[in-house]
Amino acid sequence: MKKVITLSRQFGSGGAEIGRKLAEKLGIDFYDRHVIEQAAQKSGISMEHFERADERRTNSFLYSLVNAHYAGAAAPVQLSDIITDDKLFIYTAETVKEMAKKPCVIVGRCADDILRDEDILRVFVYADLGYRIARVCEAFDLNEKAAATLIKKTDKKRANYYNFYTSKNWGEAVNYDICINSAKLGSDGTVGALESFIRACN
Repeated sequence: MKKVITLSRQFGSGGAEIGRKLAEKLGIDFYDRHVIEQAAQKSGISMEHFERADERRTNSFLYSLVNAHYAGAAAPVQLSDIITDDKLFIYTAETVKEMAKKPCVIVGRCADDILRDEDILRVFVYADLGYRIARVCEAFDLNEKAAATLIKKTDKKRANYYNFYTSKNWGEAVNYDICINSAKLGSDGTVGALESFIRACN
């Protein structure tokens, strides 16, 4: 059995649920928000800081300076403020590496790239937009327009974060060992297909 499975996902695809069920099927640990919870504990930094930085990083230090300037920031942008997200990422990466010492499924957090030198299996879960909109409408009690907007914004944040810290393109097939459309098989069917794929890789 592959030691560690990293799972990236489009918002509304059910990726986190699939990851949890897959971990249960394989009898291994499952980590989602647990990553930043443990990173906060180990670093002594408030969980709120990790939540604000989690999967929302945009572009670069220069971009941040320019953006703050043209937004008419009331106070000068401090260097310590800009690099805080980078420090948080380092703590997150250290936590991911610690978790990966035992078999587990890790959702998001650039785990596939952080563990690029390890023998891992990298999964990307996506789904048709209509399927994702229906799931998000039900989960958050939104209308279709609001759900579509939330999906677009969340995916953009995830892509910005991933692309910044990995220098790769989020969702690009070459970055993963398998990409699977959860809309075709549903949650349980996708778990079954991934389990078969994982076992076939061993």
